[in-house]
Amino acid sequence: MKCISCNEQEPNKASGLCNDCEQVEQGKINGLLYLPAAGLIIALMYTPWELWEFCQAVLSYFHMAGIISWYAIGAILLIVLYMAITVFAALQFFRRRKKTPRAMVGYYLFGFISALYFTVLPATLFGAAFDQNDIRTLLSATVGVVLWLPYFFISKRINRVFVF
Repeated sequence: MKCISCNEQEPNKASGLCNDCEQVEQGKINGLLYLPAAGLIIALMYTPWELWEFCQAVLSYFHMAGIISWYAIGAILLIVLYMAITVFAALQFFRRRKKTPRAMVGYYLFGFISALYFTVLPATLFGAAFDQNDIRTLLSATVGVVLWLPYFFISKRINRVFVF
């Protein structure tokens, strides 16, 4: 019986792959790493749209009231910075660079900070009520910080995948 990938060497009983093919397989983005990859892809597609919609709302309010608040300016800057951090984290992740764990820490922490800015700050400053979208945003950012940050620090798989 030969390796199911290269058909050259004797396979390991557990995987059906030889040692060389097993090492190559362990260096790929698969398994649990599909979830952060999907999150990065969704953020890359959604963030420019979010920036466009928010700028449209700010301009509409400006035409009506004649003023742009500091909160709106801060929100636009926050979205632009979040977009830049997301692009950097995605480049590090999909190129499988050694800086990926640190880039993902920045991505998840900044996502949590921006979630607080867009949900908790309006509730405290302006008395805005929480709705389902706010709760979903906070929960998603909290899951990113609580689950994915330890995974990127503790997992041995991260060191095997992101070695370049």
